[in-house]
Amino acid sequence: MKKLFLLLCFCPFFTSCSLVTLERQIYPICLSVDATEDGQFQLALQAPRSSGSDDAAYDIISATGETLEDALRVLSASTPYPLNFSQIRLCIVGYHLAATTPLRPLLRLLMEQPTMRPTAYVSIAMGRALDVLQNQQPDFGMRLSTHLNLLLDRLQQERLLPDSTLSACVRELSDGRCDLLIGLCAVNRTLVPEEENVKKENTPSGGQPAFALGEPWSDELLPENMLAGTISHTSPNPVEYLGAAAVSEGRVSGVLTADETQLALRLLADGKRRVARNGESLQLQILLPQDSGLLQDIPRIHDLMTRLQMLDSDALFFGGIAAMTFRTNAEWEAYGFRGRYRNADIAVGWE
Repeated sequence: MKKLFLLLCFCPFFTSCSLVTLERQIYPICLSVDATEDGQFQLALQAPRSSGSDDAAYDIISATGETLEDALRVLSASTPYPLNFSQIRLCIVGYHLAATTPLRPLLRLLMEQPTMRPTAYVSIAMGRALDVLQNQQPDFGMRLSTHLNLLLDRLQQERLLPDSTLSACVRELSDGRCDLLIGLCAVNRTLVPEEENVKKENTPSGGQPAFALGEPWSDELLPENMLAGTISHTSPNPVEYLGAAAVSEGRVSGVLTADETQLALRLLADGKRRVARNGESLQLQILLPQDSGLLQDIPRIHDLMTRLQMLDSDALFFGGIAAMTFRTNAEWEAYGFRGRYRNADIAVGWE
């Protein structure tokens, strides 16, 4: 009984130590990864700044290394408190890095961090990913985490951005039978004041709130040729989230505009896809419900498929469908679907 009594007496002290440890950690909200001009990895984190005021403020810290693991190690060693990734909402990869480096090892290393949030959204930045962090702040006085939750959830629900969470990307990139789309973001330079452009070149913090597309007034496709960073409009918010990066064999091979992304996501959700093989001929088929509004957009569907074939990106998962018609992996690999995909015939109809 005496030992139990002594243990109970010391419990409050153990609890208070644990709470202090939890408080003295850095909880980043956003993360960016870029390739530097000399081929190194640059990792940056955007985290809340500790302050006594009610207004949330955010700082950006960064580090470089020969590998992403080296950059992580340098960043961890240079901060006064341990890094905790449980609050990460957004992981941004610079376009140059995403186009020249296999994405799965990079994203898998991030996901394997002990405290990493697997539902963090992955986005490809047109230009430097760090530029997006430098220009990103929450709208309407919200916290950045709340702002990103609302923004990204809404854009995905309205099929304006693909579901490219960290765990989903790592999972889909492990399957060589097909490809995927990853959300796109960019800084619209025409919306950044000249003095702010100069400031961003000399400091890694500060910026403007993030851009969110207005509510769609119908189920029709967006206007053609809209892309993050190039929208003609006036707004105090220079960061735009629109369009998608098309992945081919583990790397980004090009981009889809906002309407192409919206069309691809609607086809994935509402259309049936089939693959027909006849000797050396290969036909990719898309079947739509008879009451589908997409039937009036068949020419745009053909244009989308031509675009994906040109990028060698099987983002509509025809490869996974075709693989089910083979008895063994050896037969599937011998057929060489990837080499035939680019020149396959396209057929769009209804059922």
